[in-house]
Amino acid sequence: MSLGKREGTPTRSKYGGLYGCVLLALAIVSPNAWACTISPSVSAAFGSVNSFVIESSPQNTSAQPSAGAVCQGALLGLAVTSNQRIRATLNSTNQGRLVNIENNDAIPYRIFALASQNEQMFLGTAYNYFNPVLIDLLGLIGGQNINIPMEFRTLPTTNVAAGMYTDTLTINWNWRICDIGLLGICLARTGTGTTTINLSIMVTPDCAIQAPDLDFGSAPLVAGFDTVSRTIDITCTKGSDYSVGLSDGQHAAGNVRRMEGGGQYLNYQLYKGTTGNSRWGNGGSERRASSTADTNPGTPSGSSQGFTYRAEILPGQSTPPAGTYTDMIIVDVAF
Repeated sequence: MSLGKREGTPTRSKYGGLYGCVLLALAIVSPNAWACTISPSVSAAFGSVNSFVIESSPQNTSAQPSAGAVCQGALLGLAVTSNQRIRATLNSTNQGRLVNIENNDAIPYRIFALASQNEQMFLGTAYNYFNPVLIDLLGLIGGQNINIPMEFRTLPTTNVAAGMYTDTLTINWNWRICDIGLLGICLARTGTGTTTINLSIMVTPDCAIQAPDLDFGSAPLVAGFDTVSRTIDITCTKGSDYSVGLSDGQHAAGNVRRMEGGGQYLNYQLYKGTTGNSRWGNGGSERRASSTADTNPGTPSGSSQGFTYRAEILPGQSTPPAGTYTDMIIVDVAF
């Protein structure tokens, strides 16, 4: 009688031994297994900010839409986080400064993974996004896609010249994240990549004016008023030449300025400097250039420049009725 061979029954060899099959349990990795997609270049722009704001107030921006890495979060829990990483190592062309290549002025800045959590990053030092502070905030557990963030903040600095300021950051990415394998074993997904971030801010010029009021005092007759001198202080963005003009006031007749009171007028004039009769007006040669300032003349350095003028009640006019006479002069700066 012939005997059939049963499935799974070991077959005896001619040497009397047994041979069999060993089934290997292989973990099949899903096409959606954890990985990072790295963009070669992204941008972060602070926009346009005037030089006085830059000097006094930190400015903030972030890389958009991410710092160059979009990653799928881990599928294993916190028990194995010590073996996981999303590391970013940064280097800066200008050593952490935004630089104007035309004049070499610079604006320092700081780098954060998340500024709201004070997670500061340092040049040349690897920062691991897979840390206890950011795991939940970024959603690094659960398998969803995450835009890895990076944020920037300028530091207050001295008055800098107007213009475009830039820096280029290079980020070297290195990651190791776990998927779930057989019996909960970590199937590590590793990789590296490089991103450059083009960081920029446009500094615009501005000026600040301090113009004290002018008071001639009181006198019974026109001839009794003394000449009065005042100084207008102007601070403009470093390197931004400008000119200063004074309007003719609200009641001028021709090129004669007049104060008004109860429908009556008192003629007066404003002159450049403390001597001479060069009228200070708001057009053409009547304006004053920053180079002619009485204090700190020349191209602005960011320090205050003073422009002195002499005010005089004009002689040769009839004394108007007693009363209070006023006018308003507009100081304008063109840069």
